[in-house]
Amino acid sequence: MIRSWGLGAACLTVVLIVMAAEGAQAHHDHPVELDEHREPSLKTGGNCAITGATVHSAVAPPITADVLVIDGRIAGVGEIEIPEGIVILDGTGGHLVPGAVDCHSHMAIERGINEGSVSISAEVSMRDVVNPEDLTIYRALAGGTTTARLLHGSANAIGGQDAVIKLRWGRRADELLMEQAQVGIKFALGENPKRSRTGRNTSRFPATRMGVEAVYARAFERAREYAAEWEAFEAATAAGESPPPPRRDLRLDALRGILEREVHVHCHCYRADEILMIIRTAQRFGFHLATLQHVLEGYKVAREMAEAGVGGSTFSDWWAYKIEAYDAIPHNAAMMDRAGVLSSVNSDSDDLVRRLFCEAAKSVSHAGLDPVRALALVTINPARQLGLEERVGSIEVGKDADLVLMNGPPLSSLARVRWTMVEGEIEFERRDAFGLDTQPLAPRALEPSGAKPVAWDSAGGQAIAITGATIHPAGAPTFEGGTILFQDGRILALGTDVALPAATRVVDGTGRHVWPGMIALNTDVGLREISAIASTMDTSEIGGNQPDLRVSASINAASAHIGVTRTGGISRCQTAPQGGGPILGQSAVIDLDGDTWEELLFEDREMLHINFPRISNDADLEEEHEDITALRELFARARRHADIAEEAAASGAPAPPGDPRLEALAPYARGRGRIALHATNAQTILSALRFASEEELDCVLFGAREGWKVADAIARSGVGVVVGPVLSIPRSRFDPYDSAYANPAVLHRGGVEVALMADDPQNTRNLAHHAAMAVAFGLPREEALRAVTLYPARALGLADRIGSLEPGKIADVLVTDGDLLEVTTRVVYLFIDGRQVDLGNRQTRLRDRYAAR
Repeated sequence: MIRSWGLGAACLTVVLIVMAAEGAQAHHDHPVELDEHREPSLKTGGNCAITGATVHSAVAPPITADVLVIDGRIAGVGEIEIPEGIVILDGTGGHLVPGAVDCHSHMAIERGINEGSVSISAEVSMRDVVNPEDLTIYRALAGGTTTARLLHGSANAIGGQDAVIKLRWGRRADELLMEQAQVGIKFALGENPKRSRTGRNTSRFPATRMGVEAVYARAFERAREYAAEWEAFEAATAAGESPPPPRRDLRLDALRGILEREVHVHCHCYRADEILMIIRTAQRFGFHLATLQHVLEGYKVAREMAEAGVGGSTFSDWWAYKIEAYDAIPHNAAMMDRAGVLSSVNSDSDDLVRRLFCEAAKSVSHAGLDPVRALALVTINPARQLGLEERVGSIEVGKDADLVLMNGPPLSSLARVRWTMVEGEIEFERRDAFGLDTQPLAPRALEPSGAKPVAWDSAGGQAIAITGATIHPAGAPTFEGGTILFQDGRILALGTDVALPAATRVVDGTGRHVWPGMIALNTDVGLREISAIASTMDTSEIGGNQPDLRVSASINAASAHIGVTRTGGISRCQTAPQGGGPILGQSAVIDLDGDTWEELLFEDREMLHINFPRISNDADLEEEHEDITALRELFARARRHADIAEEAAASGAPAPPGDPRLEALAPYARGRGRIALHATNAQTILSALRFASEEELDCVLFGAREGWKVADAIARSGVGVVVGPVLSIPRSRFDPYDSAYANPAVLHRGGVEVALMADDPQNTRNLAHHAAMAVAFGLPREEALRAVTLYPARALGLADRIGSLEPGKIADVLVTDGDLLEVTTRVVYLFIDGRQVDLGNRQTRLRDRYAAR
């Protein structure tokens, strides 16, 4: 028996029996990934021909061609003569791209990335601590990355020297290192080296940006003196003298190498002021400033960067995680590129390195960058920044055969990697652990939403019609050449032959796509501004269980995150408390158009959020965890408190003393209000489901990142599920590399109705990208659209008003220039409650201000 989004009393009895029969422990069969599974079955010996693929060289538009690989190098592209006996890899229908090059990575580094005890640690090297068994290498290969530069951390102004590796998981460290790579060194500016987040009780200089600049000036003045001492010694020795040698100093040796341009500087930075400072410092001392890393305000000083010949390697869209990232914009890479700066997009993340092609694609949608130039951001451009453009970064004759075969274009968020080769040898080969490639899934059949149609009102406001578009209702099949008509915030009609009232405002939708506005669940939009500044954070309360807390009156309607979130096509958010508890408080549903929290508010106190006590997957469950027992007791107290109050009211007896917490909890404890049960790993999910059934709660499961391990139990429970984030790393070494991506599809196959959440405080706007990745790994496209529109509305109990395009529903209407699930698609219009909203925001205003500079 499967039911969605809540538990009725009849269903609860069934669920209780099912859960009891299963027992308390998670003993479910599910796929695993062992080292033996990671060994490719394809072997080439470094010699092969890839035939019939669409070749994306990264330096020219794509063509259909064959590629010949001899001794690990590209020997031919186009019409080639295939040597007899060579391995032939059929690329028909596939897309061949150069392996991605990550200019900023911390993978495969043994026992920490920072030597932060001193301000200058130039003598240390990442080459000494390369760990070839780091599973991030394998997972990065699965996303198409083949080369990475391993950087020291940013705890000090002058950090350690880097290492550049080819990704070959499980080999010896020396087999990964690229000996031909330039020697680079990590510098760092801003908050990290001045230790803004560790308080002022540190004794390590520097503590300000002034001090950081002084570190460089003092260090290189001393390095000049040191170099002069050695030059004098070497000159005297060459003249036949026997002077005593200067004292050898490994740190100063490294700094001397920087001055002599043998060691190239790659500098972590954010703000425009510090960017200019390090450029001028490099010019003063004559060292080679190869790249600025992160460089989030590079767009403000792109002209100066170009004049100085300094490259920029940035994030695609990270922002607001600290004050120096508050002016970050997703147009940065493209704006630097257009100004003449050699620009790249990096990961700085074990997660993002698995999807660098999609990170590059964001510059197409946000900034209109040409697709070839966008692909270059993660291929040939970072190769140039590393001085390796003769070896890697493009598909050209003579270069290393670092190649990736995908089942779609590289900038498509719906594509996945089939195999990845490094120097002609297959290093990753897709393994379909979940059986989703060969057995495509079908979408669920839908029931009517219960929306009541409305008619045009001649005395009402102006009607709006979007005509000639491809319309994706979410609750019904997609159709082309369609019209949607709405008035006074309600949808009147949609179809291919809709009569328009007089004076209707007509929006030409030819060539465009119309969708329901997306609904983002479990966000902190309006509660969080800058993550590192506590005074801007209202996400988490202290003091244990707080069921009476509500978020609505604390939502900042002026938050920059509201406008930024709208640009992703999101019309409504569930803003929820994020920490503390286990009982966190009550969320609210807001629309993203209003000047006050009251204007934003759509539904107050619609869910109570509980971080269910975590139970490890290998826990001894002979006795119930004490935190779960405490929750049971609290729920029982709340029910008893409500019973006494009702009995007193009925009999005329004095009411019991008020208790706001118990009074707030009572409706939920009685099953009369919906509870969001947050549970991530398999055993916690099972324990949460059992708790919900035994307590007879109306609940929705949130998180469920290991839902794929217990999909059968979730399906039998009838509880709805909100999965997320999809864009995340497997939780165990033994989980298949794509387990997070395939999780929604596995749950769907099991009969679970799956909504999706981004669970990304800075980038709720990327919700559609999570849905796209789920499609790439098996979820039907129709289900992915519903997972960010209709199913969230069902989870909230609001599907009769929002979540799909149907007559009578609220007119939250999204218009795009392409497929909503493609990262390259741009939002053209967004209507909330039938009102067209401004897609401008803090980031677009910064773009416009500095674009003309």
